[in-house]
Amino acid sequence: MTPPLPRLAEANDVDDVLRNVDKVIRWSIAQESHLGYFAAIYQRVTLAIRDAINNEKFKDGHRVARLDVAFAQRYFNALNAYFHPKQCQGLTLPWEVAFVGDHDGQAVILQHMMSAFTAHISFDLGMACFAIAPDSLKTLEPDFIRVNALLCSQMPDMVAKMQELSPELRWMRRLLPDELGVFDRVLTNMREGAWLFANSMAENAANAPQKRVHQAAWTAALASWYLHPPEKFTPFPALVRAIAKQESPNVADNIKLLQQVSNTPDKLHQRYLKPLRK
Repeated sequence: MTPPLPRLAEANDVDDVLRNVDKVIRWSIAQESHLGYFAAIYQRVTLAIRDAINNEKFKDGHRVARLDVAFAQRYFNALNAYFHPKQCQGLTLPWEVAFVGDHDGQAVILQHMMSAFTAHISFDLGMACFAIAPDSLKTLEPDFIRVNALLCSQMPDMVAKMQELSPELRWMRRLLPDELGVFDRVLTNMREGAWLFANSMAENAANAPQKRVHQAAWTAALASWYLHPPEKFTPFPALVRAIAKQESPNVADNIKLLQQVSNTPDKLHQRYLKPLRK
């Protein structure tokens, strides 16, 4: 029986976030868990945010740090509740879908990552923004956009490493010539949706509980779609089957390879600084 992930301590600052993420990565390598794929990307993005905060790249670095911690804590709460259900609460349906996907031996790296991204961004991010700035989301917007750009700036190197592990991802170049742009658009759309979710709760607090229920249900359905895409009306299942044929099956080595770039975040690329769609 696989030993559970040790309970993660509550994060009080960005360094605590990084320590917890490192614990998830080390456990995932030892237990050959697919959960380490998302954690490796999370490490890179969090390091990029910490560097930007330290270099005073945000209008309100202190608030960005608080948002980073609140956002990450939802991820840690979900992990604690999943592995230690009798002692901890915080497992949401979107995260439960992503975590159960760890046992899906047919899913490829891309599917594991997208289900986790969906759970964390499409649901957790809006909840964290609402918690940190319920009455001041407008003033948070410029820094929210800058974090979007930082996230997108990390993807080219991560996608390049993923292609080393999944050679058939090269088909994305043939089917989708601007495949990096596709990742950027997917992540940006997720974050814009999270922003609208937070604003919807802030503008109509009385209906916020109902909005959270619907958002969680929709997010869980999308995360499940990434893990088990329907055969009809989309080329995604065929792409997954092609990727699976040559993808490296060694989970521990895969995570280690992703860590080669996760520890060295890229600086923000100005081309990713784009206003949010209204």
